[in-house]
Amino acid sequence: MTNLHRLGRSRLIGLLVVGVVIAGAAVGVLRPPSGQSRIGDAERITASGMRTDLEALAAIATANAGTRALGTDGYAASAAYVEAALRAVGWTVSADTFDAPVFLDPGGSRLEIPAGPSFGRGDVAPLIYAPAGLVTARIVVLNWDPADPSPTGRGCSARDYPPESAGAIVAVRNGPCYRRDQVIAAQEAGAVGFVALNAAFGPGEVRRSTLIRPDGLRIPALAGSRTVGNALAAIAAARQPAGTDGRPAMVTLVTTGTTGIRPTRSILAELPGTEPGRVVMLGAHLDSVLDGPGIDDDGSGVAALLALSRAAAAGPRARATLRLAFWSGEEVGLLGSGRYVAGLDANERSRILAYLNADMLGSPNGFPGVYAEADAPPGSAALTADLQAALEDLGSASVAVELGGGSDHAPFMQGGIPVGGVFSGALEPVTAPQAAASGSTFGLPPDPCYHLACDGPANVDVDRATTLARALCLVALRLADDPGRLGGG
Repeated sequence: MTNLHRLGRSRLIGLLVVGVVIAGAAVGVLRPPSGQSRIGDAERITASGMRTDLEALAAIATANAGTRALGTDGYAASAAYVEAALRAVGWTVSADTFDAPVFLDPGGSRLEIPAGPSFGRGDVAPLIYAPAGLVTARIVVLNWDPADPSPTGRGCSARDYPPESAGAIVAVRNGPCYRRDQVIAAQEAGAVGFVALNAAFGPGEVRRSTLIRPDGLRIPALAGSRTVGNALAAIAAARQPAGTDGRPAMVTLVTTGTTGIRPTRSILAELPGTEPGRVVMLGAHLDSVLDGPGIDDDGSGVAALLALSRAAAAGPRARATLRLAFWSGEEVGLLGSGRYVAGLDANERSRILAYLNADMLGSPNGFPGVYAEADAPPGSAALTADLQAALEDLGSASVAVELGGGSDHAPFMQGGIPVGGVFSGALEPVTAPQAAASGSTFGLPPDPCYHLACDGPANVDVDRATTLARALCLVALRLADDPGRLGGG
């Protein structure tokens, strides 16, 4: 799941408890046709099968510097693994190849404080697409609060920066806008360096945001942990910080990340239906972040789709065509899915009855989340209700979540295609309703290894991921069996 901006709240915008799901036309629940429950097909998805794919993706990351990120050998090997697995069970496989801005971090970025610590890997990391640079300047900190990880910080407008920001390095906590917006605003205010702070990031736990695209970025920019924020705030608050000649102490910021254009590919696969003119589509992102193997985020979604591919191939052929997408570049700005939807003509869009997304299904302290987007196109509410009903059929509670633009369903939503999906939580602390629905621990993150090197196989609740994968399978196959139920004709 991509970290576009205010990561402290993850992409959870709205939360509610889902109670008993009532079947009926009022919410358009896609109950299966008589005799075609598809429960048996969903039960072909097993925890052991899911675990095999998760461990394979982890082994790929281990063999490739601990990552499967866009533009790396680990991503290329992941794509080859998925392609082979799909072909092995009879799916027709293709690739959507495109050139993408690839950000690579060779290491060595740091923040040096006079008469104090020098922060490196784990406490600082260059923001994705920020230019490399070395700057020594005074520090200006905007309303830092180490106890507040909420996205309420300033810095989204050049007017937020005081006059002394000109020629300074500014440190800004997460606010109600993209980090890119904050960096652009800081540049307009004359800042020469930028530190993105988030109180949710403890010592050694920094996560880097993506600045979405490299154009327009002129100043070096780092993400900083809570420890970095406290150190910078202490310097900024002192009247005569460290200097012996009455001048403000200078802070040195160094970034070494580079951006270049490289080819990449999303993997697409189809299982034609008996009426192939209509399509039920599912997707998961194949790339990890640079800083970890991405086995919950989003190896769990990839494993769910591979398990579904085997279950669907072994069962009776549906009426609608099933299409799977394994997206490239989600973690840096939804590149693969955004490109795909933008390239669809009106006829191709109309053929897609629904898009179902699988992103982070096995968070170890997670919950059974179902997408419920307030601004989603018509038909999406029925998908939400059907996923809730599918989880009920599988003996699970569910919690509705609104993720906004945080994953690959967003381009489909903007393109007028009904969307749904499942999610088990990222970094936002578990709420009381989520804990009640899942038995997880209230107040702790669903996935404490989110976007970190520890997001390996041990970080995945495989049983939770299996249940959510089965729910996706039920909904996709039931809709493919009866495509007219969602307005598909």
